[in-house]
Amino acid sequence: MIYLDNFRSTMVAPEVWEAMRTAAIDKYAVPAAFTQCGTGAAELIERAQNRLAAAIGASQNEVVFTGSGTEAINIALRGSTWAQAVDKPEIVTSEIEYPATLAVYRALEKEGYRAHYIKVDGEGTYDLDQLSSVLNEHTAMVSLMGVNHMIGTIEPLADAGTIISEASQHVGRRIPYHVDFASALQTQRLDVDAMKADLVSFSSNKIHGPKGVGALYVRKGTKMRPITFGSESYSPLVPGTPNTMGIAGFDKAIELLYATFDNDVEHMRSLTNRLATGIREQVPHVLLNGPDGAGRAASHLCYSFLFIEGEAIMMFLDMDEIVVDTGSACAAATLKPNYILMAIGRNHEQAHGSIRFTLSRYNTEADVDTTLAKLVPIVERLRAQSTIRPPAH
Repeated sequence: MIYLDNFRSTMVAPEVWEAMRTAAIDKYAVPAAFTQCGTGAAELIERAQNRLAAAIGASQNEVVFTGSGTEAINIALRGSTWAQAVDKPEIVTSEIEYPATLAVYRALEKEGYRAHYIKVDGEGTYDLDQLSSVLNEHTAMVSLMGVNHMIGTIEPLADAGTIISEASQHVGRRIPYHVDFASALQTQRLDVDAMKADLVSFSSNKIHGPKGVGALYVRKGTKMRPITFGSESYSPLVPGTPNTMGIAGFDKAIELLYATFDNDVEHMRSLTNRLATGIREQVPHVLLNGPDGAGRAASHLCYSFLFIEGEAIMMFLDMDEIVVDTGSACAAATLKPNYILMAIGRNHEQAHGSIRFTLSRYNTEADVDTTLAKLVPIVERLRAQSTIRPPAH
């Protein structure tokens, strides 16, 4: 199988699986300081906190582990907004955020919060002028993302952080700034101080770690309220027994990520460039979605194949054991065209014909070449059968 859907989830690295197996056998006690086995489990969690904290420029006690990236987003957004004593509260995000963020915002709107959804340009980059214009004394939260999950746009998070900090000074209190970094962690380095972020969410399964584990950075002094309740844990924000085995896997995934980070990013960039060149040279009537070049994450490539359905391309590639994703409405539960592609100015037909390729450090040139060899005749065959034809020259 050739797996080119690494945004949705990644293969668990063999070393990660071994770390999880060891934790399951040797560190299965509830983390506590009262017994040797409990102390060992507690030290495992502390070591994982320290590793992630060191990688992002934070302190160990500012990192908590969660049950997923989605849970981390919920804790960040609900826990912080509920803790803000703001009259007529308003919340800010963009129109192209990850569904978990948008779902929380819709829920907060039902609770009486006024939401602002900032626009993006044709490459998916935030309109920072609009961001600046909507911040005021009523703003209770700003949530943005590091890399757009559909089109790979690297967003100007540091510039946004500066705008939010300046607005905070103007209103006389800190406006909380959350960053969803799940889709960025594989290809972007992070310094929470340079970004001026108060809250950052992560997901283990985006970097060859296990599913069911996420993490949340909470800057010291950030006002938070728990959103779930249970037995006391190492953090009041995440009650209950920690997933020690999953945390061990996430910790190993972080270690592996940064051990060869720059080389792996360059490898992915080389592969996506090779794939993009092949598509442009061998397939007519295509549109690149998102930036071309350094403004796009090394792992991402999204093209619209005009006059045919992306779902059909995806299904035929799947028959050849090549896994990709599509923005076609037919492949979505809502039966609507992809909202991100519509936000950057694509029409329904262009959104329906989209295919997203997301690569990882484990992909090879042979994967790319095989994909191109299968993709080209699939597109030709589907276009020959389509009732919508390219304009005659």
